[in-house]
Amino acid sequence: MSRQNVHVVHRLVVVACVALIGACYGVASTPAKDASTESGDRRTAVPLPAEAQQAVLHEMRQMLGAIGGAMTAAAQGDTTALIAAVAPATTAAAADPAIEALLPAEWKELAERTHGAFDSLTVAVRRTRGTPALKDTVLVRLAAISGSCTACHETYRVTVK
Repeated sequence: MSRQNVHVVHRLVVVACVALIGACYGVASTPAKDASTESGDRRTAVPLPAEAQQAVLHEMRQMLGAIGGAMTAAAQGDTTALIAAVAPATTAAAADPAIEALLPAEWKELAERTHGAFDSLTVAVRRTRGTPALKDTVLVRLAAISGSCTACHETYRVTVK
């Protein structure tokens, strides 16, 4: 592996770590209660029925998996695998509208932008396929996507009604 590829892989690993930290520590799955503010958690609680909560958490795991899969595929220069990895996080794979109706408007706006960023990543991958720009294009776009994920996890916590 060339020195440039090693640097690209290292940058991709950093992006993955940031996304993983946000996903692991940003979402609570416990019932909403005042104890969260007593413990210093100032994020907005989003109480959902248990089934809806699980669907939202599943969608988040899909996005995290898409980020990881995209990094792996980009490191290997495999655009077919990259597009396949991103597919579960695109707008077409977004949450059921009935569940979206339960979410705060700001959350929905952020989610739409994040899913749209995965759509945009897919277009960029097709455009840079087979070029040296592919890895840097993916890295820049995944950094922006993981920033959206982090912002959401810093703002909200999912709870069970």
